[in-house]
Amino acid sequence: MNWQRDIALSKIDGKMVVIKRNKTVKTINEYLLVFVFTFISFVLLHPTAPLKTGKSILENEGSFSRQKLKDLGIQTPRLIEINKDVIIEEYIDGGNLYRFLQKSNNLEIVYKVGTITRNLHNSGSCFIDNKAQNYLVKDLEIVRTDLGLIQNHATEYTKSVDIGIFLASLLDLDNEKYKIIEKSFLDGYKNDSTDKLPYLSVIVRNIAALVLVSNYYNLAKNLLKKSDIK
Repeated sequence: MNWQRDIALSKIDGKMVVIKRNKTVKTINEYLLVFVFTFISFVLLHPTAPLKTGKSILENEGSFSRQKLKDLGIQTPRLIEINKDVIIEEYIDGGNLYRFLQKSNNLEIVYKVGTITRNLHNSGSCFIDNKAQNYLVKDLEIVRTDLGLIQNHATEYTKSVDIGIFLASLLDLDNEKYKIIEKSFLDGYKNDSTDKLPYLSVIVRNIAALVLVSNYYNLAKNLLKKSDIK
């Protein structure tokens, strides 16, 4: 479910497109998200400026931002139209990454997501809303959608949020699957680097999982297992 927009499929010139229209509660949801993000940063002793929303979200979804991501090796859906109320993008028929991983045994594909996340961090930015549902699969390549919350400050906390939220969004998968997914993502993020992962990642993962997962039995099993996040 998209917390900002209602999603619908349609056709333009005979081609499938995704139409994203603002929800009536979009502004309220944004204020709530900003509050939670900032509150947790204080709880974790890493006070962080509130997220930029409003006009910034529209700019992040625009063509200029998508070109900057492309320059970093991050694919996004082709933008067809954008205004303050509606975003229209090309339709990616592979579906989102969460559903792909539910059905597929090609779990190592998340290595690419780890690399994408690290590339953005190295550029000085973070996704924030980095859940698996915001990645699409196209011919076994990864396409990043829902770009609105990208923030141009990569700190220990915001980088931990990116890693933690991605892993939290997959914590309700079967334990054997999750173990492979976690390792593959972290391998892609580290990419042979000896640098330590942002140390708040596992804490953010465990907090975010309470909101993002639907299968609490699998969540409990995964939380009881030793994590590769170090």
